[in-house]
Amino acid sequence: HGRSGVSRRRSVLYDVIVAGSGPAGSIAACRMAESGHKVVVVDWREKLGDKLCTGIVGRQCLKRFPANSSDIHHEACSATLVAPSGKSHTIAKDEPQAYIIDRVAFVAALAGRAQEAGASLRLGERVEGIQVDDAGVTVRTTSGTGSGVYEAKALVIATGFSTPLLKMVGLEELGPEGHMVGSQVEVAASHVENTEIHLGEAVAPGSFGWVVPLSGDHALVGMVSRGRLNGHMGAFLSAMQRRGKAGAAVNQPRRWGIPIKPLPRTYADRVLVVGDAAGFVKPTTGGGIYYALLSGEIAAQTVHDAFLADDFSGRSMKRYESAWKSVFGRELRIGYYARRLYESLGDDQIEYLLDAFVASDMLDDLVSNGDLAFDWHSGPILKAVGHHELGRVIRSFGPVVAPFLSRLNGSRPG
Repeated sequence: HGRSGVSRRRSVLYDVIVAGSGPAGSIAACRMAESGHKVVVVDWREKLGDKLCTGIVGRQCLKRFPANSSDIHHEACSATLVAPSGKSHTIAKDEPQAYIIDRVAFVAALAGRAQEAGASLRLGERVEGIQVDDAGVTVRTTSGTGSGVYEAKALVIATGFSTPLLKMVGLEELGPEGHMVGSQVEVAASHVENTEIHLGEAVAPGSFGWVVPLSGDHALVGMVSRGRLNGHMGAFLSAMQRRGKAGAAVNQPRRWGIPIKPLPRTYADRVLVVGDAAGFVKPTTGGGIYYALLSGEIAAQTVHDAFLADDFSGRSMKRYESAWKSVFGRELRIGYYARRLYESLGDDQIEYLLDAFVASDMLDDLVSNGDLAFDWHSGPILKAVGHHELGRVIRSFGPVVAPFLSRLNGSRPG
């Protein structure tokens, strides 16, 4: 006991420390423990997976990282786009393309698998300090029962967007242009059969709002935007209630930050950054579960290789960044410029473009050829800007879209 009477833990030696028990941290811990490494996961939360999120994942994600059937709220075979004018367009396929899952239960199951593989889990502990030197990594934590000290050869940072741990290890944070703000509330709802995406400046400046069905006659109503949300959430919720899409709110609306581009660097000596902390979120929709899981697996393999080579230098850890870029880096880049292009449009332009998209042969082509994938957007985006009719429509919007259109066209295969 210290002078204050609060208990203090002695330093404990591990192979790897994982800060954060979300999807990325949990899968990284699981894979490293499965490889025989002694792993500890620390998280300031007491409840696993307790984070604002719609919980929508694609078919590929669920195939690679299965969820318990009881944790799947809804299967989505279709989605409805609602234009600024209120005109709606439904995109449908014969089989489910996405699933709305119970995120809390899904993440808890991932953490449970990590524990079964041998990882230790320490909840309610907040990281207060990190020291990296030639000998290893020392992480100091505080909790309601005292303080902890953990020592290891490597550290995986998985503590979510805008984490203070980046500064502790000398990594650069995202600038103010690199994130959006989301707002969401759960409501009673008995007449929502598929996901609705609502577009327009009045809904969410430069972005969109959503109504996502859950099980048990409930739904999620929310929005995301890089613009200032000043009364937009309340107005959107009221509009959905008037239209019978939403009933009474189950809880108060909550906000959270969402990155739309990766960090300038996602590694350092003995350190890797994964998931939202690294900025691995689809810029188009703000969804990040699949890329978080993929980055966690890539990080686990990188750390395992570092142990085999006994090399935890930045040069060794850089292989992680090369690996994630080869898997989904192009998706992040193309999605970012597509979002910036969309943000430059006014309501009339969005309406015109959406009508052109539905009237063209591209929608049928995407649906019939299987190019419309929930987690991989670069293909449909590049098809759209390269389409003879849609490309002409986008170019007609003039100089405001030119910089982003140029970037997208430059990403198309030659």
